[in-house]
Amino acid sequence: MEFQEIRRAIMMTLGGTLIGALLYIFSISLANQGIIITHYLIAMILYICSFLAAFRQSKKANTYIFTYIFILIAIIAFITTYSFITICL
Repeated sequence: MEFQEIRRAIMMTLGGTLIGALLYIFSISLANQGIIITHYLIAMILYICSFLAAFRQSKKANTYIFTYIFILIAIIAFITTYSFITICL
């Protein structure tokens, strides 16, 4: 697999995760329950799409960098879910 293709996949995966995290952080600052719930759902969809994109690329390229990306996405999704539960419940 070409180096540029792997680099592009990593950038897209981390970009989706970053956009989801920033969107959720922005919704927390507004402190409106409806906005927090919708942005949480959008962020989780972005996390899932990023995870699936990294998984697809890890099947093509046998590099260990995608394992670290999986762990990073899981940690960010856990932190987002924990803060959502503490804020809304």
